[in-house]
Amino acid sequence: MPIGLEHRSFGCTGEKVSVIGLGGAALYKHSYDRGVATVKHALDLGVTYFDTSPAYGKAGADGRWVERGKSQLIMGEGLDGTSKPHLLATKLVSYTTLGGANPMGYRTLEDCRLQLKHSLNALRRDKVDVLQGHDMEKAKAWVPNALNDDELLDIDKEHDYENSAIIQALREAKKQGLCSYIGLSFNQSVALAHVFRRVKLDMCLSASQYSLLDRRSPRTVQPLVDEQGIAYVVGGIFRGLVTSYEASPFRLSLQGPLAQTGGIFSDERLIKLAKTSGISIAALTVRFLIANSKLSTILVGASRPEEIEESVLAAQAGPLPPDIHQTLENLYVVDG
Repeated sequence: MPIGLEHRSFGCTGEKVSVIGLGGAALYKHSYDRGVATVKHALDLGVTYFDTSPAYGKAGADGRWVERGKSQLIMGEGLDGTSKPHLLATKLVSYTTLGGANPMGYRTLEDCRLQLKHSLNALRRDKVDVLQGHDMEKAKAWVPNALNDDELLDIDKEHDYENSAIIQALREAKKQGLCSYIGLSFNQSVALAHVFRRVKLDMCLSASQYSLLDRRSPRTVQPLVDEQGIAYVVGGIFRGLVTSYEASPFRLSLQGPLAQTGGIFSDERLIKLAKTSGISIAALTVRFLIANSKLSTILVGASRPEEIEESVLAAQAGPLPPDIHQTLENLYVVDG
């Protein structure tokens, strides 16, 4: 019997999605089979939003992605043939993120077309529900001659966002029926709000800046969501305090809630609160975030079936008691 999960509006699309979604970054952390089992268990638990990327694989010795693409293969197999309602989201990622041996990216429209074709094959379907540009705080997403992977978008300069290859590709894919909804994914909230006020899309994914210690996303992105009525998806919720992109893109995105040892899971104040309240830090996070009714879905980067189940059970328990919620409100380190 699936566990009942709250469903929320996915922006103005008319779709409803479960308040907990499965993020695909950690699916290959342990093994291919365990990843597939995690996807299938999420379906059984009533999760209806699934997010992946061709960049996701597992962490190498230096913490960077290796065996890229495994997440899409796992997600494709886990969802293959199901009749359970769900939305599947994937992304278009940069050439340099995928590596020079794989001639795909979003520098040109043709790059994006080729990449989407490969992704659909990996996902075992002829269309996805949501297609996003990935890591869009990077300059190379918008500036054709940007070569440095770590160069960030200069929002003090004007760029032709609407006519960029990535936006053209997203709009073309939607027009051709290769996806139903389009959006962008950012690790930096200020850049997200800046771009979305210049390019109107269906949804945004704000990663890394909404956790028990970080409120940059709601302070910066939420006003945009109110203005435009777009779907508001958050990820990277178990990360610690991320103050720069370079500190976070790989190492901090690959841990499931039960396996996490760093970030918020090593904060002494949170450890103490978890002990006194009897609520795990993972559950505190989920129950704190679901109190924000503006969020469409909260991505949990689970790597094992029991991890996604922990988050679903936490969501089912509802928002935290007011006193615990207020204690967490007072703990944040970075504000918008």
